[in-house]
This record gives sequence, C-alpha cells and structure tokens, in this order.
Amino acid sequence: IDNIPIKLNTAAILREGALYQRKMEEQIKRVENLQQGSGDPSEFLEWQKQMRGKDLEEQLAELECRRLQGKLSHEEAVLARQNVIQENKKKADLLREEKAELMHQHAEKRLQEQKEMKELAEQVMEGHKNVKQVKTKLQEYKQQIAQQVSEESGELFRRALEEEEEKAKKRYEIIQQIRAIESIPGIRHKFVDLTETGGHGLFGEMSIVELRERLALLKAAQKAAEEEKRDQIIHEKQAKEQLLLEKLDQISQFRAELGRAAALKQEEKKRKSQSGERPVKDERILNLQKKIVEKKMERKKQAGLL
Repeated sequence: IDNIPIKLNTAAILREGALYQRKMEEQIKRVENLQQGSGDPSEFLEWQKQMRGKDLEEQLAELECRRLQGKLSHEEAVLARQNVIQENKKKADLLREEKAELMHQHAEKRLQEQKEMKELAEQVMEGHKNVKQVKTKLQEYKQQIAQQVSEESGELFRRALEEEEEKAKKRYEIIQQIRAIESIPGIRHKFVDLTETGGHGLFGEMSIVELRERLALLKAAQKAAEEEKRDQIIHEKQAKEQLLLEKLDQISQFRAELGRAAALKQEEKKRKSQSGERPVKDERILNLQKKIVEKKMERKKQAGLL
C-alpha cells in the first residue's frame, strides 16, 4: 500500500477520512459479533495454532542465539588475550630501541664535551699571549666613548632649549584663543514648557505632552486590535490544520493496517504453498554465525604473528 500522497486537497482528505471511518465501524461491529458467538470459531483456532507455532520457533531461535553468543564471547576473549600479548611485545621492543638510542646519544655527548674542553684549553693558552694587545684596544675604546658622550651632551642641551621655546609659544597661542572665545557674547535660548497649552481658548485644547500621550494610547489600542484579529485568524487556521492532520493520520493508519493485513495474507498463502520447504534461519543467528567465523579468522591470523 502506498503512503498518503503529498498533495491532497481538503475535500479529498475529508472524503477518504469518512470512508475509513465507516470501515472501522464495520470492523468493530464484526468483532462484537464474534465476541457474542455469532462468528466461525475455526478462524480463531487456526490463528491460535499459528501463534503457538510461531512462539515455539522464537524460543528455539532465542536458545540458538544464546549458544552462539557464548561462543562469540569466547572467541572475543581469546582474541583480546592475544592482542594484549602482541601489545606487550611491541612495548618491550620499543623500550629496547629507546635504551639503545639513549646510550648512543650519551656516548656522543661525552665525545663532544671532551672536544669542547680541548678547544677551551687551547683558547686560554692563546689568550695569555694576546693580553697586552687587548689592554691597548680597551684603552682606545674608552677614549672614543668619552668623546662621543661629550658631543652628545651638547646636542641634547640644544634640543632641550628648542623644545622649551616651542612649548612657551604654544601656551601663548592657547591663552589668546581662550580670551577671544570669552569675549564673544553668549546666545540666549527661550525655554518652552511642553506641559502648557497654547492659550488660544479652543475647546479641548491640549498641551504637546497630552497630545503625545493621546496619540500613544490610540496607537496602542489599534495595535492591540490588530494583534487580537491576527491571533483569531491564526487560531482558526491552526484548528483547521489540526483537523486535517488528524484526518491524514487516521488515513495513514488505516492504509498501514490494510497493507499489513494484505502482507500477512500473502505471507500466509506463500507459507502454505511452501510448507514442505525448510524454514529460513533467524537473522540474528546468521549474524552471530558470521561474526564467529570472522573472529576465528582474526584469531588465527593474530596467532601467526606471535
């Protein structure tokens, strides 16, 4: 049975909903008649027999699943133990390699230190020979520094004088600007009281503040009316949509029930026609058997690496 079409108009939904409603009422009436004893008991006995057979098959499948699950757990435990052994072996090999590398680095470091000590001793011996030359160069360097300091001090003094003159000039200009601003007469503003009326003697005359309040109240009332109208429209629309959704859900359930009934009927017909054939194994059993085979292969492969 196909699912409900995506596009259905309101009339089609209501018609189909009414049709399935009548069918449901007929089904309820039929069940009530069966309960009162007016139906054929052979159908119930056949159904009861089928259910018992199905329960037995499910119990056998459950037992087989438990047995295979235990076997799978055993394979997984063996594989996990082999993985631990392999991991420990890798760690031991890695530690040996790291130890050898550290010893090699230590030996190279000792050789480098000996080489550096030898070079340092040679440099010290050479330094004793050049002490006099170093003292002469140091004295010349001190004289050059003293001369540079004297020249730089004179330049800094000249720059300081120029900066002070510039600052005094700027202060004078700022004072002149302040005096010019103070000499300008101030501008007077007239104060307007927004709470007073215009005083024209008109009926219903209001101040600006009152006019603003009245306008705000009118806008608020208009907005409230618009929101109420919009809420009413939305509520009506939602109620209509909810009704249609309920009808669609009801139609979907009826179609699903019809589909399941047809499928069961077809399956029963097929089962009766193939009653002599061997039943297919439970899917869980097949999956467990497949996993056990995979774990065995992985365990054998892992055992070959140890």
